Amino acid sequence: MTIPVENVVVSVDRTFVFIFGSSALILVLIACALVYFVWKYDRKRHPVPAEFDGNLTAEIIWTVLPTILVMAMFAYGWSSFTALRGVPEGAMTVKVTARMWSWSFEYPDGKKSKELVVPVGAPVKLLLTSTDVIHGFFAPAFRIKMDTVPGMTTYAWFQPEKEGVHDIFCSVYCGLHHANMLTHIRAVTPEAFAAWLAEAPAAGLDGRALLDKYGCLGCHSLDGAASMGPTFKDIKGRGTILVAPDGKESTVTADEAYLLKAVQGDKGGVVKGFDPLMPVFTGQIPEPELNAMVRFLLTGEAAAGPDGAALAEREGCLGCHSIDGSALVGPTFKGLFGGKTTVVQHGHDQQVLVDQDYVLEVLADPQKRPTKGYEPMMPAYPNLSPEEKQALVQYLKSLAGAGQ
Repeated sequence: MTIPVENVVVSVDRTFVFIFGSSALILVLIACALVYFVWKYDRKRHPVPAEFDGNLTAEIIWTVLPTILVMAMFAYGWSSFTALRGVPEGAMTVKVTARMWSWSFEYPDGKKSKELVVPVGAPVKLLLTSTDVIHGFFAPAFRIKMDTVPGMTTYAWFQPEKEGVHDIFCSVYCGLHHANMLTHIRAVTPEAFAAWLAEAPAAGLDGRALLDKYGCLGCHSLDGAASMGPTFKDIKGRGTILVAPDGKESTVTADEAYLLKAVQGDKGGVVKGFDPLMPVFTGQIPEPELNAMVRFLLTGEAAAGPDGAALAEREGCLGCHSIDGSALVGPTFKGLFGGKTTVVQHGHDQQVLVDQDYVLEVLADPQKRPTKGYEPMMPAYPNLSPEEKQALVQYLKSLAGAGQ
């Protein structure tokens, strides 16, 4: 029998409310008893201390009542646990792979995506694993929080009952860009899901998009900026010093043969000056995709100028601003450029046009005219070069009509 997701969510919430409510009630009763005893047994009223020797009724009460309370908590907790772990028959299985610092979802037909798209009204079973360190799959809307462990497959399930977009976070601190490890569950109608699943991949293979898909751009910049790994800018023909596990150093040239191994994480050593954080992708990347990624790195396209999307991710912008219209800490980037927004200036609301001048002003001093309705948390970015600022402006422009 299929258990609707509302029943699972309600079951978990009911257990939480019962335990919290019981604890709060006990706290109030203890506090009231304490105040009563302080008043009743004040020294003025009882100058001689009273002595009590055994009370069978009291002993029965404080033994029976806690036992009943604990058993009730267990019953509520067990019902929630069985609802969360009892996957309905016929649930669609989706493989979830976590890596620093991205999520990958693979469907039964082999299709992969960076966000979890699911049909409304159908149960979905998630098979969760990790390629590097322990991450945590946390979807608050469906009360799911499950660790993803390297070399182990855990599972969870849920069933959306209405269309909507729900956040997915990483609940386990996993490194420098842990806060950027965000994606979404997008619940759509069964017809829309079938159409999405049947979509053919775009003609040709986009090497840059593939680097993003496999999480490479979370550690390697395209514009020469320092990051967790060596920059991809001007990588073609670059001399690279590798440190082998035994400590011996060797110099290699970044040519096609080297990059094919390096992209898979099998280059025979660690680039000098960097930590050995890169996961091994051997056997995980199809050969056509691998060749497309290497071709992209060898063409020199990454050196043409800063990449706005990668820059936004590197600077942490996408940790506070979504690109799909969903609400985060700051206003979404989707449709932002070219529209109007309300700012607060000298205590008064003011409508402003989000154009290039406004974006550059915000990057220089975001607290000068904070956006109404959001906490003034954004830092200034005085160290961005003019080229990088223009790249961010162009990126916002590209998202101006996203989804329209």
